[in-house]
Amino acid sequence: MKRLSRPSKLQYLDFYILLPYLILCIIGILMVYSSSSYHLLDSELGTASKAIKQTMYFLFSLLCMSIVYRIHLNVLRKPKLLFMLLFLTFLSIAALPLIGTSVGGAKRWINLGVLLFQPSELVPLILVLYLAANLAKDNVLRPFTIKNHKRSLMVSLFFMCFVAIQPNIAGASMIFILVLTLFLSSGLSPLFMSLALISFMALKRLGTVLLLAIPKNWMPQKFSYLVTRFEVMQNPFIDPTGKGFQTSNAYYAIHNGGFFGRGLGNSIQKKGFLPAADTDFIFAICIEELGLIVSLGILFLVFFIVGRLFLLAIKSKTLYYSYLYIGCGTLLCLQVSVNVGSLLGYIPMTGLTFPFISYGGSSLLILSVTLGLALNARATEIRETFQAQGGTT
Repeated sequence: MKRLSRPSKLQYLDFYILLPYLILCIIGILMVYSSSSYHLLDSELGTASKAIKQTMYFLFSLLCMSIVYRIHLNVLRKPKLLFMLLFLTFLSIAALPLIGTSVGGAKRWINLGVLLFQPSELVPLILVLYLAANLAKDNVLRPFTIKNHKRSLMVSLFFMCFVAIQPNIAGASMIFILVLTLFLSSGLSPLFMSLALISFMALKRLGTVLLLAIPKNWMPQKFSYLVTRFEVMQNPFIDPTGKGFQTSNAYYAIHNGGFFGRGLGNSIQKKGFLPAADTDFIFAICIEELGLIVSLGILFLVFFIVGRLFLLAIKSKTLYYSYLYIGCGTLLCLQVSVNVGSLLGYIPMTGLTFPFISYGGSSLLILSVTLGLALNARATEIRETFQAQGGTT
């Protein structure tokens, strides 16, 4: 029997995750250049300035992904480190009224100089790490009871409510679905899950009716934006030059694109008609310029990564890794679903970016770290299997 030297961790990279990620980021840089160039030219700025920034964000995110990939996962399971991450995330959100930067009327960002960072985007990732470590103690699937998961429930509810009062209802809703998915995978009754989802949809519908019925001046000022967003969701063409300006112009962009698009750089709606063309509504510009078929290909790449993560979760023999795959896959799936859902008017506008495509460093950084975590889990799992077999031939 000949003993083999242990291969480098780089040899365990899962290219089914890495290659779609790289392709999406490159497409994102091209689309940021295309969607922002007209506005930058009109403002007498360099037409490639945002694309260059996006490239820098991508390279920095790639560096952070590689660092996370090399970290030993046992370090991320330590209770003291997890508590510190939760506490720092809480402090960063709590400090927003003092040090936050207002963007679009909401004070949810911290200006780090090189990028605007949104602390609430960090909450789902930290909760994935925390819940994966807590739910997979001793690598035993314990029956889901309040007693067994009391601390996990309390921490999740605290952050969900804390994000909601920022106000960031969309972020709180994402945390709710993410946590519910992880609890379901930990042994929560499917019946309870079904009832929770039905209750969530019923409350959403009831909330829509109540928000539209209650006079806007009765709402607390920080939550008054919800009324406008639900009104737009019902019918953006009631006020296409006012409340429904963004959504109605997104529909026009989708209509203009058709199946094959107008060609890269030939969007009409980016020329002052569609605000946030390079961020929240960049997928509408993708459809207008590249066409529905290519845009569905972009969606396929995102959901291919999601599907790969869920497949790894099913095949994994280690409970902790399985939870990490499920958490990372659900987080990515929620982000793309919410962005496209709000674009099409199925849910209220949320201000959530399209993964890897939209301009901005905060979302790209968090999602890159998320995938770095999943890649790390996959590589560690393969290495552990190699070691268990004795590393021999």
